[in-house]
Amino acid sequence: MASHDGFVSTVLWAIFVIQVMEFGHSKISTNVSCIGVEREALLKFKHGLTDPSRLLSSWTGEECCEWAGVECNKKTGHVLKLDLHNPCTKDIYIDIFIPSDMCRLGGNIVPSLTELKYLKYLDLSLNNFSTQKIPMFFATLQKLEYLNLSNAGFDGDIPKQLNNLSKLQYLDLSTDSLLDYLTSNDLDWVSKLSSLKYLHMSGVGLSNAKDWFGSINMLSSLQSLGLSNCHLHDISSSLQANFTSLRFLDISYNYINSSIPPWIYNLSKLEHIDLSSTLLSESPFPLAIIENNQRLAFFDMSQDSLQGGFPKNFSSLCKLQVVRLSMNYFSGNISGILGGPLGCVQSKWKIFDVSFNDFSGDLPNQFGEFKELERLDLSSNLISGSIPANLVELASLRELDLSYNKVSGTIPESIGRLSNLKLLYLEHNFLHGVISELHFEYLKSLTGLDISSNELVLNVSSTWVPPFQVRGIDLSDCKVGPEFPKWLQTQRNITWMTMSNVSISDSIPDWLFDFSSNIEFVNIASNMLGGQLPQDIGDKMPRLTVLILRGNNITGGIPNSLCKLNKLSVINLSMNQLSGRLPRCWGASPTVAYMFGDNKLNGQIPKSLCHIQQLSLLSLQRNGFSGVIPSCLSNLPIVFLDLSDNEFTGRLPPFGKHSQSLTVINLEKNHLVGGIPPQFCQLHNLQFLSLAQNNISGPIPNCIDGFLSMVDYARHFGGWPMPIVVNVMVDTKGTRQMYSDTLVYFCSIDLSANMLDGQIPEEFTRLVELKNLNLSQNNMSGQIPSNVGDLKNLESLDLSRNKLSGTIPPGISNMDFLSHLNLSFNRLSGPIPSGNHLHTVDDESVYRGNDGLCGAPLPKICPGDEPSGSDGRDGANSSEGKPSECDLDNHNWFYAGLGPGFTMGFLGLCGTLHFKRSWRVSYFRAMDRAIEKFLMTMMIAMLWFKRTFVRRE
Repeated sequence: MASHDGFVSTVLWAIFVIQVMEFGHSKISTNVSCIGVEREALLKFKHGLTDPSRLLSSWTGEECCEWAGVECNKKTGHVLKLDLHNPCTKDIYIDIFIPSDMCRLGGNIVPSLTELKYLKYLDLSLNNFSTQKIPMFFATLQKLEYLNLSNAGFDGDIPKQLNNLSKLQYLDLSTDSLLDYLTSNDLDWVSKLSSLKYLHMSGVGLSNAKDWFGSINMLSSLQSLGLSNCHLHDISSSLQANFTSLRFLDISYNYINSSIPPWIYNLSKLEHIDLSSTLLSESPFPLAIIENNQRLAFFDMSQDSLQGGFPKNFSSLCKLQVVRLSMNYFSGNISGILGGPLGCVQSKWKIFDVSFNDFSGDLPNQFGEFKELERLDLSSNLISGSIPANLVELASLRELDLSYNKVSGTIPESIGRLSNLKLLYLEHNFLHGVISELHFEYLKSLTGLDISSNELVLNVSSTWVPPFQVRGIDLSDCKVGPEFPKWLQTQRNITWMTMSNVSISDSIPDWLFDFSSNIEFVNIASNMLGGQLPQDIGDKMPRLTVLILRGNNITGGIPNSLCKLNKLSVINLSMNQLSGRLPRCWGASPTVAYMFGDNKLNGQIPKSLCHIQQLSLLSLQRNGFSGVIPSCLSNLPIVFLDLSDNEFTGRLPPFGKHSQSLTVINLEKNHLVGGIPPQFCQLHNLQFLSLAQNNISGPIPNCIDGFLSMVDYARHFGGWPMPIVVNVMVDTKGTRQMYSDTLVYFCSIDLSANMLDGQIPEEFTRLVELKNLNLSQNNMSGQIPSNVGDLKNLESLDLSRNKLSGTIPPGISNMDFLSHLNLSFNRLSGPIPSGNHLHTVDDESVYRGNDGLCGAPLPKICPGDEPSGSDGRDGANSSEGKPSECDLDNHNWFYAGLGPGFTMGFLGLCGTLHFKRSWRVSYFRAMDRAIEKFLMTMMIAMLWFKRTFVRRE
């Protein structure tokens, strides 16, 4: 395996420990006879296993000491070692490998292994013994010195009887699963393993383990400790560590909301320390760690809310090779770190990652000292200036990431001489100029390239054959067209290809869908690509997981062969010229997002769509679909549903307790009838609802405050896990606006242009997160709720063209963010409230059609407010020069949307542009820290999706 990931770092350290530790068994046996009892025990063990790749095919004959994975004592013939770890890996991304399911052993582990009484080494890691507990009889193998069950699929409580393994030196029970397969409520059994040198239990649930530190503190010989992601909530700061021989410490991802325990400072032999994602509160860098640990080679304190300047005393760590300080609040000039003298440290660094911080300044011109630097990640900072031409001095560089900064100028041609470079990420900067063949001249090792979201022009010969074979490439927003780049045909290993908005106006080339059978991710959105999709696309691209061709001129029908893609998770063919019906062949595919909006499709939604059990996003808006919306959609985990602007008939689907994931429902502009089902009130995560322009009748359910995401700010972010940008058109502030990235922050209810009657429920006023409420053009009666002013976040309120009566509640003048108000054409009466917050909605058309209203801005003076000496007639009732009803409505929509509405709209646009990756630096620092942590995690997930072929559009 090869990767810079934490998982692989742990594996590499494990290999190192294995090499240096003495287990006391002989080398591979030669010319020894297998002991019959032990051979029979191994055969019984084999018969209980499933072996899909026939890893144990050599387990035949008499000489078990020659079987794969078996080693014996060369003198006695006793089995000493049984190594059956999964040897197969698969690459999920550039340079990142995980165990392959192809070679996993499974089945039942039978107790015949107890016959191997001299067994010292047992490795069953990376297999699939799911739904099984760790066998209790392992505790009888009392000569065991090495036991590795990591990522083997075991679950349940770890048997305490393992404390009988008094000779155990190496124990690995860790898992990379997101679920707690293994748990332990008491680590007292660990304290009995007095010979233990290596203990890794990362991913094991230890949240209920009492005095876990005290148990581990008994292991005075411990050299390696891994407890990452164990749900530990406290690390004792009062006790002293007895395991002072520790060289490897990983307690990352435990979110310990306190300072670093002092005992860590006293572990002077530490070579590897990972404290990432452990501190929640902002704090300065713990300088004592560096001062007291001069042997450090690996240092990771990413995502720990550290602040201040870059620690100067890193220069004293002459053995340091890996520095990871990403996702903190460090600031200062980057040239002071990479350009100034740092002593002996520079010649040793291999990984330097300070991404997601606040470093600024220009990139330095001094890179000559970093002879061994392999990975340089400065992404998501505020770094400016140009890329220095002498970057070529980093001759060992394998990964360069300057993305999401303010780097400007051109890309120097010298970058093409970094012959060891594998990953080059320069996206989202201010780079410009022409990229030629010279920029890639010696990049024969390049496997990942992303230069998107710049102003670059790719100018290469039509006969150019690149020196590299990339696996992932993103050229979005560069000028690549007008023809489709022919050199892509040479890239036989490509799995991820994104060329959104690259000015291609060509027809779909015949080779596009079959030039690489490995391709998994295709995004060629927002071009002018013409032609039709091949009918056999599902056969040509069998591994396809994401297909995005949104915003082109593709015609014809949707191929049925798409149903064959059993790995397809995202399909977006919206905004094309597709016609015909949706395929009816959908089965239990893993599709998450299904997007065909803005086409010319027709017919009914096939019920087979309900077989897609993981469907989270369904977008079919602005087509010609008809018929009844299938009620089975309410049984799917849909988060985003947009069926607007079609010809659907019948009643609303009974979305309710089985649709708890629903966050966005847009069914406007159809022909739906009946009432709003009361089950809707069970949609606790709903934050956007539009049923406008239908034929829905009856009262609004009083339980409307069941939309808990609109009630409680903390829940507001709970139901939006989509890493895909979606667009929704919203009628708000008297105009129609597009919401995409910012939709996650926008709570809206639009029930306008229906036949709803009854009163406005008082429960509406509990939806304090609402920003847009439109109940216009209905038959609503009664009074406006008296406490409507509680909707403090409301920006747009439209109750026009109903039968509302009574007075306008005074609290409406206290709504700080209200920039659009329309109460026209009702039966309201009495004085119009006055207040500083209504100065942006002071146009008289806001109140037109309510003969009983008086006071500013209307010319009708309220009784008792007449000026002295006036007869009450001021010409207000004169029709001379009076604008038409249509003119007044347009006048109202235009002027009432100005003021704060315009300002906030502009800021919203800026925020959208900034949000893409650097949002954390400015906007969210004013927010609650817990919310910031959650959003940061979501952003990391989104970026990880991109690097694993599910990039946002």
